[in-house]
Amino acid sequence: MKKRIALALFASASSMAVSAADTRSQSMGNVGVASADYLSSVLINPALINRHSDDSDDFGIIFPSANVFVRDEQELLDHIDTFQDSFDELSDLLEQLESGGNVSPDELDRARKQLSSDLAMLDGGINVEANFAAALASPSRIGGFALYANTDIDLNANIFISEDDVNVIANAETVDELEALNSRIQAVGAAISEIGFAYANQFTLSNKQVFWSVTPKYQQVDSINYVTSIDDFDEDDFDANDYTKTESNFNIDFGLATEVNDKVTVGLIAKNLIENDYDSVVSQGIKPSYKVGPEFIAGISYNGEIVTLAADIDLTAPQHSNLVKESQYARLGLELNAFDWVQIRAGYRHDFSGPQEDSYSLGLGFSPFGVVRLDLMAQTSGDNDVGAGLQLSFTL
Repeated sequence: MKKRIALALFASASSMAVSAADTRSQSMGNVGVASADYLSSVLINPALINRHSDDSDDFGIIFPSANVFVRDEQELLDHIDTFQDSFDELSDLLEQLESGGNVSPDELDRARKQLSSDLAMLDGGINVEANFAAALASPSRIGGFALYANTDIDLNANIFISEDDVNVIANAETVDELEALNSRIQAVGAAISEIGFAYANQFTLSNKQVFWSVTPKYQQVDSINYVTSIDDFDEDDFDANDYTKTESNFNIDFGLATEVNDKVTVGLIAKNLIENDYDSVVSQGIKPSYKVGPEFIAGISYNGEIVTLAADIDLTAPQHSNLVKESQYARLGLELNAFDWVQIRAGYRHDFSGPQEDSYSLGLGFSPFGVVRLDLMAQTSGDNDVGAGLQLSFTL
């Protein structure tokens, strides 16, 4: 009988990046639907492109934006390496025994107990999320536009432990019998790449300017599903091309924003309004599926000269994977602007629907002369969970 030790499959492949792909916003807890500046809004809510347009904003470029987050709460990767070392040690002893070598019963018993102990330590899961993006934008009161390319990656490693393996280890007399272990490790995930064109404009409603955007885009989804025995797993030899299925489609986003007053802005983004389903390759009888479908996120922000406060909330909890409970987030962000060329940021994110731990983030922004900006981000949600990001942008 097999026991599922960890199930973090897919874990919402774009949960971190859907609401905020740029480094500034991620350092503020992934807010941005109402608080993004005109350039970073390209990756979050393009309706904000024109809200910030003035005589000094003509053109901006983000290149590159890179953010990575790694979770290994139970140090699973280290425990796998330890297990494989113990497996090799017992295999060597059994091979000596088969060839007539001198192996003491105590030595063999010690190696069996060590391997069983290391098997029991295999717990938890490993999750790697990453986002890479580039964009350019040009705001205009007669119609702003933007082009962007973005890739969100989510990869998970999970353990499936067979309770029968304890007996296999205790009774194996040959290497072939030991290699009959049934425990498996699965690497599964998805990379969603998209290229989009955003057009932004505005209209007047009840004496308020309402900013809107439409973003048609081309999406490519590369789903990964790799299953192997724990004694054979080697991340250095993993070739994703052998276990990847690639599909593509078109999709569309809509964004809205308006200013309640000079300091307060509200926004709404509707992502991926065309629902598409994707099946991964079958690996040892396991076939995950993935869905890209509508997501709605609302935000509000206070934009002062020194302090920016923002909050975003997921209005829906889309089911990305058929194997995991969906996540739904509330996010809070703070930015302090010092002398217009240094920004200090902090953020918090809470999953009030799914299994993800609360995360905390810090960031710094450097924008000398108002032309070049460097953004840095650090994020954590507990032991052995760490994230980092870097972004370089230019405005003319």
